[in-house]
Amino acid sequence: MLKTKGSRKWLGALALCAVFCVCAARPEAESGGAPAEGTQQTGTQSGMTINNDKSSKTLYTEALELAESGMGIQKYATVKRGDFITTATASGTVIYPKQETIRYDFPYGNVYFLEDIGWDSPVKEAGEAIARIHVEIDEIELAARERQLQRMEERGETGETYEELKKELAEMLEAVEQTEIVMEEDGLLLEQEYWRYGTQIHSYSIVVADLGEQLIEVPNENKLFRYGQEVKVTAKINGETREGTGTVITASANVLSEELAGDTAYIRLSEDSRELYTGSMISVTVETVHMENVLLLDAAATYIEDGNQMVKIKDEYGLHSVGFSAGRKGTSAYWIVDGLEEGAQILMQ
Repeated sequence: MLKTKGSRKWLGALALCAVFCVCAARPEAESGGAPAEGTQQTGTQSGMTINNDKSSKTLYTEALELAESGMGIQKYATVKRGDFITTATASGTVIYPKQETIRYDFPYGNVYFLEDIGWDSPVKEAGEAIARIHVEIDEIELAARERQLQRMEERGETGETYEELKKELAEMLEAVEQTEIVMEEDGLLLEQEYWRYGTQIHSYSIVVADLGEQLIEVPNENKLFRYGQEVKVTAKINGETREGTGTVITASANVLSEELAGDTAYIRLSEDSRELYTGSMISVTVETVHMENVLLLDAAATYIEDGNQMVKIKDEYGLHSVGFSAGRKGTSAYWIVDGLEEGAQILMQ
């Protein structure tokens, strides 16, 4: 009897174990059976948390397929040949190395300014009036000198005193008739003393420049400008942007030099750009690098990894990272010197 009861207990235990095995296997069956190849199954003791981590190879393949299908946002840049040009811009000022200050002196009487004329154009020709004045001479003094000179002539007096008096009287009479100040030579009227009407003056100064020696002065601390270099020049005149060209001539406004040793460069405008002189500030753009028919790559397709410039290149095997060497970086592109070939497809970052 005791043997029979022990056998039944053993059989019951076996049945109970079978039930537990079926329950434990049920979640796997409901989820689709055995784990897929390339995945790893993990879980808690309760069996409620299961994480399937795909291998990096599987993720890499899906990302590539997504990009190729056009469903993703990835874009590709092509390594191609072109001209690599970088520029720098500096603000310049128009200067005139050759200029002259002209003073009109009126030794007799009181001189009054009447009118400033001809400022519609700063370029003047010799003989052109630039101001009107009025000279007021003491009539008593003028009459006294006239009588003195007349008496010397009646007495037949000659000599140094007579000649000086005669010259003074002629100057006084000429001053009375003086009504205009005129340009003595062709040039650019840079500056003149300005007096309001009725203000008494004793002289009138005019600064005139030689248009043929018009230069643009620009800072050159970074040695961007070189002797003989062609540059683009831009100026805003009356709200309108005008462009021209010029040539770097020297580091000195007066002496031509093949070396720009100083921190200032001077540029001579070409004949068709002379009108830019009226601009108060000039922008000068110079090419710092000009390489033709070199490999170029969009700068937006590159990234930095461990301090190195990298790209993700696409080939028949998929996407993989490679490094490259650049000669220089421009505003939007790299000049490629090593590591990439023409036609290579690069994933945009």
